[in-house]
Amino acid sequence: MTGPVLLVTPRWTRDGGVATHVMASAAALAAHGIEVHVLAARIDPNERTPGISFHQSSDLFNCDATPQRRVGEALARVPDVIHFHQFEDPDVAAQLQQIAPVLVSVHGYSACTSAVHYFQPGQECDRPHGPGCVPNLLVRGCAHTRNPSWLPGSFQRATRSVRLLQQADMTISYSSVIDRHLRVNGVERRALAPLFSTLPLTDPAPHEDRRRVVFAGRVVRPKGVQVLVRAARELDAEVVICGDGRDLQSMRSLASRLGVEDRISFRGWLTAAALAAELAQASVVAIPSLWPEPFGLVGIETFALGRPVVASATGGIGDWLEHEASGLQVPPGNARALASALRELLDDPERQRTMGAAGRESVEARFTAAHHVTALLAAYESARTTWEGRRR
Repeated sequence: MTGPVLLVTPRWTRDGGVATHVMASAAALAAHGIEVHVLAARIDPNERTPGISFHQSSDLFNCDATPQRRVGEALARVPDVIHFHQFEDPDVAAQLQQIAPVLVSVHGYSACTSAVHYFQPGQECDRPHGPGCVPNLLVRGCAHTRNPSWLPGSFQRATRSVRLLQQADMTISYSSVIDRHLRVNGVERRALAPLFSTLPLTDPAPHEDRRRVVFAGRVVRPKGVQVLVRAARELDAEVVICGDGRDLQSMRSLASRLGVEDRISFRGWLTAAALAAELAQASVVAIPSLWPEPFGLVGIETFALGRPVVASATGGIGDWLEHEASGLQVPPGNARALASALRELLDDPERQRTMGAAGRESVEARFTAAHHVTALLAAYESARTTWEGRRR
């Protein structure tokens, strides 16, 4: 495929994992010689990438505007394919499919009302979206909220998402667990594309005399930060928490109540360079998630820097973490098991080095920008074949 690609995304700015991925993916396509156009509701003028054309539409999410007004002048150059990221509007997609094939990247549990897709830690949901979700949300607690007032609107959003995913010419996921989520919801046209690290490479400092555990991510309950804070009671180590979120203050309070505030540092949101430095200086990186991680990008970012990972055995983590080879997996929500696994690696610097090297080899073999672009271009070709068949 050599024609232009139009990426449709809410914002072009480095304010989250998905947004950062979209920027990196677009840059990788452009570096491959693909003509890339980006349509977004918000564009950071300081983040305009050379070789990419930008189109801003303040009406992109205005459901009262016509599809033509919402898309604006982005279609002046007719694209070969149109690729949605976190833009889940089936009506706009139907209009655009009259012009070109539409693909949808699925970065999370789009067909799930609660969006976290689990009942209890380690107990993932395996049902399709539908009316049967209602009693589960209310009785089994998979909404994970004490305020159910938002559930009706979220249920409607998930219903629209399913409609979009089923009508798209191709859906793209980035892990086996999201691919399974799509299949269960009746989405037939699916492709998998590997993610890749977007952090700058930093040489790790010697770790023989360091006992340092790092967490990087949103500080919210599904990420399991509270499990790591509780595990810190059993660790003779420094624990560094990088990230921001609605539960940040409650995690500070928990650390104080447990008497471990002197060994836990809360660093807040970090730039890509600062985060890379923190990961490179870790003895081991912890991913104590309660929910089934759609992938766990920080895992391969850690591997790219040559450090091992201890992570919950849930979701897409098994796609990249090989237990006992590049890290250790533990039952989600179990602070004692997490502490035991972290101590196991903290006490063995040579094992840290061996596992970190194995992780780096895995990233170099499987999770690179070149592998990502190859998979995307194959998905684009398949989507165009489907779209042309429909038109005939």
